[in-house]
Amino acid sequence: MAEIDKCKLGAAFDRAAGMYDALADLQQRVCARLALALPAMPAARILDGGCGTGNSAEFLSGRWPDAMIAGCDLSLRMLEQARARRLLAVQGDLEQLPFRDAGFDLVWSSLALQWCQPRPAYAELLRVLKPGGKLVFSTLTSGSLRELETVFRGIAVHRRVLPFASVADVEASLHAAGFTALRMRSEPYIARHADFASLLASIRGIGANQSSRSRSDRSPSDINQRRGLMGRQAWQTAQGRYEALRHADGWLPLSYALLFVCAEKPAA
Repeated sequence: MAEIDKCKLGAAFDRAAGMYDALADLQQRVCARLALALPAMPAARILDGGCGTGNSAEFLSGRWPDAMIAGCDLSLRMLEQARARRLLAVQGDLEQLPFRDAGFDLVWSSLALQWCQPRPAYAELLRVLKPGGKLVFSTLTSGSLRELETVFRGIAVHRRVLPFASVADVEASLHAAGFTALRMRSEPYIARHADFASLLASIRGIGANQSSRSRSDRSPSDINQRRGLMGRQAWQTAQGRYEALRHADGWLPLSYALLFVCAEKPAA
């Protein structure tokens, strides 16, 4: 998987923090769906990895009202909102978690791991879990945002949309990290938008506007550059291409390939 510039990613989520909950319909839907996969188990200590504004905590506290729930996120502004919800939240990277070994019974992460290098992230999540602990997460896989890849192809300002991992790659990375008892379910989701501008705004609004960078190309890129920076012709070309994708019901589609996973750290 291509490397993500974590400083740029954190800054993007900082900018999105104020409007994140209002625009993050997909996140809310995915959290509710992921909650259905929560295992029936006792859990005294829970980590919400990539907690954002802390809106996942209600699903966790509803199941385990007496548990200590900790959150971790790259974005300081997201963490401010999480703390306002009384979530114990600290800044940190899922690839380098600021927690001790074997400290959590359960790790939950919803739509955060797609921004990480999978092998170091899964290794860290395994490390902070107790033996027999569970990892429950959702992520995006290959095929997500495919319409954007199509409409921006060949436009000079475009750098590739993040090349999301395949389901097979996710499974292989989890096994390589040492997880067992994998249960995985793929589900498609199509978001609907009234126009091209609001579609791009929804992506910016959830901070998901960071495209990938290779190790040989360190310059940052952003598929959601402002219209003025793209140029009128480039914007009109992309907009016209997307209009050709408009469904008969009048909405512009944006596809997500969702993956829901439950995995276990082997007992000692």
